[in-house]
Amino acid sequence: MSCKLQKIKVDLLFMKKNNIVLTIIAALVMLGCASFEPKYKDEDAQKAIIYPDQKELEHRFFLLGDAGYSQAGGTSLGILAFKSMLDSMPSKNSTTIFLGDNIYPAGMPQEGDPLRTQSEYRIDAQLDALENYDGNIIFIPGNHDWYDEGINGLEEQKDYIEKHLKKNNVWAPNSGCGFEVRDVSEGLAIIIIDSQWFLEDWDENPTINDNCPEIKTREAMLLEFANELKKNENKNVVVALHHPLFTNGVHGGNYHLNRHLYPSQKKIPLPVLGSLAMLIRTTGGVSIQDAQNQRYKNMVDRLSTAAAGYDNVMFVSGHEHNLQYNVEGNIHQIISGSGSKESYASLRNNGVFAYPGQGFAIYDVFKDGSTWVKFYKSVNNKPVLMFQQEIFEPKKEFDFVPLISDKIYTPYIKASIYEQEEAEKGVVYKSIFGNQYRNLYGKKIKAPVAYLDTLYGGLEVIRAGGGHQTRSLRLKDKKGRDYNLRALKKSALQLLQTVAFKDEEVGEDFENTLAEKAIQDFYTAAHPYAFMVVPDLSEAINIYHTNPQIFYVPKQQALKDYNEDYGDELYMLVERPEEGWMDSDKFGSPNEDIESTSGLFERLRRDEEYHLDEATYIRARVFDMLLGDWDRHQDQWRWSEFEDEEGNKTFKPIPRDRDQVFSNFDGAFFATLRGISGFGNQFSTYGENIGDIEWFNSSVVGLDRALLQNKGKEEWLKQAKYVQENITDEVIEKAFSKLPEEILVEESTAKLKSDLKARRGNIVNIAEKYYDYFAKLAIVTATDKDDFIDITRLEDGSANISIYRNIKGNRKYIVSNKTYSKKETKEIWIYGLDDDDVFNVVGESNHYIPIKIIGGQNNDIFKIKNGKGITVYDYKSKPNTIDEIGDAKLRLTDKYAVNIYNKDKKISSSTSILPGLGYNPDDGFKIGVQAVLTNNRFNRNPFTSQHKIGIAYYFAYDGFDVSYEGQFANAIGNFNFAVEGHYTSNNYATNFFGFGNETTNFAENGWSYDYNRVKINRIGVEAGLKQATPFGSYFEYMLSFETVNLEESSNRYVTDIYDAEDDEFFERKYFAGAHGTYKYESYDDEINPTRGMDFEFTLGGKINTTETKNSYAYIKPHLEFYNSISRNRKWVINTHVDSQINIGNDYEFYQAAQLGGETGLRGYRNERFSGQRSFSTGADLRYSFNQIKTRFLPFQIGVFAGGDLGRVWLDGEGSKQWHSDYGGGIFVNSAQSINGKFNMFNGEDGWRFSFGFGFKF
Repeated sequence: MSCKLQKIKVDLLFMKKNNIVLTIIAALVMLGCASFEPKYKDEDAQKAIIYPDQKELEHRFFLLGDAGYSQAGGTSLGILAFKSMLDSMPSKNSTTIFLGDNIYPAGMPQEGDPLRTQSEYRIDAQLDALENYDGNIIFIPGNHDWYDEGINGLEEQKDYIEKHLKKNNVWAPNSGCGFEVRDVSEGLAIIIIDSQWFLEDWDENPTINDNCPEIKTREAMLLEFANELKKNENKNVVVALHHPLFTNGVHGGNYHLNRHLYPSQKKIPLPVLGSLAMLIRTTGGVSIQDAQNQRYKNMVDRLSTAAAGYDNVMFVSGHEHNLQYNVEGNIHQIISGSGSKESYASLRNNGVFAYPGQGFAIYDVFKDGSTWVKFYKSVNNKPVLMFQQEIFEPKKEFDFVPLISDKIYTPYIKASIYEQEEAEKGVVYKSIFGNQYRNLYGKKIKAPVAYLDTLYGGLEVIRAGGGHQTRSLRLKDKKGRDYNLRALKKSALQLLQTVAFKDEEVGEDFENTLAEKAIQDFYTAAHPYAFMVVPDLSEAINIYHTNPQIFYVPKQQALKDYNEDYGDELYMLVERPEEGWMDSDKFGSPNEDIESTSGLFERLRRDEEYHLDEATYIRARVFDMLLGDWDRHQDQWRWSEFEDEEGNKTFKPIPRDRDQVFSNFDGAFFATLRGISGFGNQFSTYGENIGDIEWFNSSVVGLDRALLQNKGKEEWLKQAKYVQENITDEVIEKAFSKLPEEILVEESTAKLKSDLKARRGNIVNIAEKYYDYFAKLAIVTATDKDDFIDITRLEDGSANISIYRNIKGNRKYIVSNKTYSKKETKEIWIYGLDDDDVFNVVGESNHYIPIKIIGGQNNDIFKIKNGKGITVYDYKSKPNTIDEIGDAKLRLTDKYAVNIYNKDKKISSSTSILPGLGYNPDDGFKIGVQAVLTNNRFNRNPFTSQHKIGIAYYFAYDGFDVSYEGQFANAIGNFNFAVEGHYTSNNYATNFFGFGNETTNFAENGWSYDYNRVKINRIGVEAGLKQATPFGSYFEYMLSFETVNLEESSNRYVTDIYDAEDDEFFERKYFAGAHGTYKYESYDDEINPTRGMDFEFTLGGKINTTETKNSYAYIKPHLEFYNSISRNRKWVINTHVDSQINIGNDYEFYQAAQLGGETGLRGYRNERFSGQRSFSTGADLRYSFNQIKTRFLPFQIGVFAGGDLGRVWLDGEGSKQWHSDYGGGIFVNSAQSINGKFNMFNGEDGWRFSFGFGFKF
């Protein structure tokens, strides 16, 4: 029946006044008619838009997604219109992108599968549309393409497509990889992301990332994405991925009204239940394919934050079976997913256009830099234009002339890094935060003036650079060699964005705030000119080095558009070691290449012909410690590659970016930080010794363990002595003479030279101390080829590990060889990596170094004669050959994190402090703090172990409570072992007003709050299993034991009631219990949600161990929703339902189902009502104001108003009363670190005020 005919019937029914039932039925039928008309944010403006046909086109993208559902004997309407468009337009300078879900329902099965014929037909329908097309073609995978055998299914589809098209390189990224970049033209690049790769459970795909040499983790992909955006900032960038970042379709939680009646594919009406189902999916993200899902949201947050700072990035996606164009802040999103299916789409949020029917999109990039989008629907199998709009305007020459001051004709100028007032601090401030090198930042130095068009023969700005804190530009000279121009004044905002707010774009929120000023002052702990000292010191010990120079760079024509953010300040100009600098003797004049650290690792894995000069690397690392340079992460290194006559290739290090040389974190603040937090020990003062050798080297110890496979303590001591003997007093004086004259005469310079000489005297001891620390854990890697890994266990407990290439069953070409002393090394991890490896373990001893063997990909062979202290990890789902296992423990698992070698895997311990402050009339003021100690070693879920210790003090009754929670990873499968404990002091109090739904609040009659307080001492422990999944679910199964003692206080309600009735009431009681909990939560913003869901269900029971007849069971459900009701998401409704049901009557009052205060009725005292069962519900209407910038931090303030309804039940009471309250309040949050809430609610007990503040550091 057509929707038009249905409407006629509805009209007729309305004419019959008495036929109300039929009218309602017909109205419900009408709900099934979704509108397939296009929706426009501004339809009138759309009609006036004229496409610029006269412009010169650089490239055209034809975008078709979710086109894999053509039915047998036909072709979908979307594909037919798409083919018509391709046939009618030139293919030159164009790319067709199929945006995933190329084959429904489950990708391409293997030959012989019953669905193979159907699957071939559905992909053929798309391939046939390309028969007359001669442009570029890209197929990307969607979630349905992964559904048949995962990566194997992707490969099957890829092979079929390439064979049919007789073309390679049409599938991207590589199957099982997440990321690829292609340069389309000089002004255009395309970044291709397999978004399902990100969302997949990698434990279910053992070979994932096997053919992705540099990206083995999601974090690595996200970092590479940000890097590629920076590299291509002067180009237009298209980011193609199946899942959209922002959508107003069903995967974004937007549904047609008919889904509230018909929530499933089956047309069975389910009123109320249908609405609840839609509410859960809309807010909860229970499906991994919905944008609200926790992992999906994490992907979106990181990608959108990385792209938010650019105005040249277009995201193109499918997934939704409709057409959409959405603009979220600075993020532009095209959705073209209706190639063969259609579904509802709205204009909620930031929608500009939506069409819930079949069609496709075109994205045009013009030579002038402008871009346009067009959307077409299918009418009679032909494309009909519905929407067109310019996205990015033509690139305009930035008018930087007003920014440029008069040309400076003098060769030198006096300038400082900070203004004098920024560097001047009072006595008290200095006593707290130290002197550091603050005065040097405010001191003017004489610097040469640089104009880039003449400097070094002429330098051209290529693009902006920079890391976590550095503001820099990439320059290129006439010989094609790259330089970095780095501002000596670092960016606090950049540090906040790249380190603290990776998943939230903060823009200028922190500009001119106390937080920015504090970070700018933090930077002054680093000597601003120490890098000038490093080259001569490096030369003395034969370490390669860059050669930085200081210039004053005025705003100038050569800076072009960058004049807005750069110029008129001091800069360091330094070579960027890479291929163009291979003729430089400062880098050893390598004859092969200059590699990044990622490139080095890729080659060391490749095979045995690649080696690291470990002795030189050790010397460079000793030099780091001599200089006090604590920031030596892997991007601070480049590697000169030399090839000898036999084809062996050796890498030698080029240390670079010497920002932290001679760092000096003095002052009481940093001294206190070092005393209370291990992390704080990274920030030490510069002197003759290193205070905490472990934390000082924390940024580089992982790199040391990954690279040093052969050399031991003897080499470290040898190189330390070499450094000690060759950096003489004369060398030091010469090196320091390169400082600016104004800095050279400073007292701090003389002290630095003295401290450097003193540290030189201790450098051998420092090197030995560091070696003793980092050698406790050894990480050994083979290659990606077939290898022999021979482990010989020696009588003294040492272990020799030799790795050879396996050439036709023979040991050839040694890869590494080292004997690990049991006195030095406490644990060894051995990674076989890829291909077929043979592990041999021989030798006897009475004591051994514990060894973990991780086989890796392919068929590994284990011949372990003596397996004592050895644990073997390998894939459960792939073949392995266990010839002999000895006494070794065999752990076969498909857990990705266990089996993969991740060079960035940090072995670390960290501590975070979470203070809190609150108030309510029953507890008075409350102050608390929680310390979280997290350890990360080999086995993680997501940590190896974590300990939470909390303490809170309550001023109203001078009581306190202490809590502990510990978790230990992967005790059973994916479950962590958990142990908990809690203790309340004898003065700690809870409330009791008696049992029932109509109990009296005696405070209304002038009694003090103490009258209903009960002093309760509780001591309890719990143990069991916990699991938190990355998709938002949480499981908990715990056993408990608790002892409770009540104080028999005078003039208390509980004493008046029970003192005479029950002699045993105040005696200590003992309880055993068990419970299981399932919890699911998902929020778009954890601190201030505009959409989200929290569901929790607990089932448990307790028994009195001294009177076993006294036992009961309980059920505790909780359901809460956040729903935005305005387009700008400032208005939000928060609703919740809570209950407790005790099964059985043998429970104590403090185990009853209770309501009041924090448990359901905010306008009542804590524990105001106690019964056998409780129920409460509440709703708040919230409004969030725009963020306010203060001189301290940016804050967001909101207001809310709402009310609660609830009651308790007690067998035999017969009460009909429901309790309610109403009120409102204010909520505050800042920087994802501070959140607070102020409540004022009125119930039968009168007005009640409370507040709470939480802090996270």
